[in-house]
Amino acid sequence: MAYLAIAIAGAALIAAAAALVLAWQAKQLSAPERVDQLEALITQQAPSEILTRIETDLTELHGQVDGLEEFAQQINRRLDTAIQRVGLSRFNSSDEIGGELSFALTLLDVHNHGMIITALTDHRGTRVFIRGIVAGEPQHPLLDYEETSLQQALNA
Repeated sequence: MAYLAIAIAGAALIAAAAALVLAWQAKQLSAPERVDQLEALITQQAPSEILTRIETDLTELHGQVDGLEEFAQQINRRLDTAIQRVGLSRFNSSDEIGGELSFALTLLDVHNHGMIITALTDHRGTRVFIRGIVAGEPQHPLLDYEETSLQQALNA
């Protein structure tokens, strides 16, 4: 029985607090200075003027959004030709020199067009070769390490 009385008193306390909060909010909303400010704002500018200004602003914003959409489409077209997939295979081109100074580097765009740059380093120097790749297929036969680099790029 005592618990029931405590529960009822707690509920009454919560209801009283809610009523106080609502009364305070109502007083704030109906404060005479706020009503006067609202009336002054309405009399300074007619609703039709406000709507016209908002419509003009919306038209300008619509034009800006259209411009941004065109810009985004231009960027997307450019990104299609940017390097997006990379593969790298390092190796020793001969048994005479170590350190994996030779490499095959594959660079591909979104359509898998690109190239493989191969650098072979030995005691005589470094020789560089470039092989074209079209739609993921080499234009010339590839060496094993070039094939490894190409597969890394295609799977990236």
